[in-house]
Amino acid sequence: MNTALEPLGSLRMRGAASILLALGILLATPASWAQSGPSTVVTQHQLQVVEMRLDRMERLLDSGVLTEMLQGADALQAEVRQLRGQVEQMGNDLRNLQARQRDQFRNLDERLSLVEGDAATRRAPEPEPLPDTDGPLPDADEQGAYEGAFEVLMGGDYGEAITRLERFMERYPDGVYSANALYWLAEAKYASGDYEGALVDFEAVRSRFPDSDKAADALLKIGYSHFELGDAEAAREALEAVVAGHPGTTLSRLAQDRLRRLDAR
Repeated sequence: MNTALEPLGSLRMRGAASILLALGILLATPASWAQSGPSTVVTQHQLQVVEMRLDRMERLLDSGVLTEMLQGADALQAEVRQLRGQVEQMGNDLRNLQARQRDQFRNLDERLSLVEGDAATRRAPEPEPLPDTDGPLPDADEQGAYEGAFEVLMGGDYGEAITRLERFMERYPDGVYSANALYWLAEAKYASGDYEGALVDFEAVRSRFPDSDKAADALLKIGYSHFELGDAEAAREALEAVVAGHPGTTLSRLAQDRLRRLDAR
């Protein structure tokens, strides 16, 4: 029998049983000799043999062999428990890693969709004819300031991007790029964890520039901001408005995904 596959408790019992069995055999020896011999009288020599064997058994027990065997079994059990704990911890770590990866992919998808929308907006002014009225005209300074702030934002320096975009809004409150600049100012605050400040600016995009291409994106991020702030009712209202107002679009898909996360809370 392969004892490596037996439970540790079984090994302990087998070890102890082996020693007790040997002791029992020795104690039973006089009777077996008496039955097998021609006489029912036990000789002095036989008694001496039994006594010698009993002495050896006592020395074996006194030597601590049985104790060491039991202690070894206890140590193996402790090691098995430790290994099981390590396996369980590794399983938890793996599940946490998978959850973080899903969140990272989701955030990356969201950022890519927003960048694509901004890229379309930035291409539009290049071939635009000059307006016939005396409305605001883009100039090199305004365009350069906006593009510089946007590049900083895409580089991940949210603090510097916020500073540049706020300065832009102070200088060009009603410029050609003001709606976009205000939207990306809100995005920079959202990315840096200032959800309350982001919410204020996203709402300002919709109130100040309702006809802007960024108005729909701002509504989506209003829902996101309420979600992060823990206002489930306001988040659901904004996200459902995106789904209803922009069916079949990337914005609608992102809103539906966030609604599912809201339902899972």
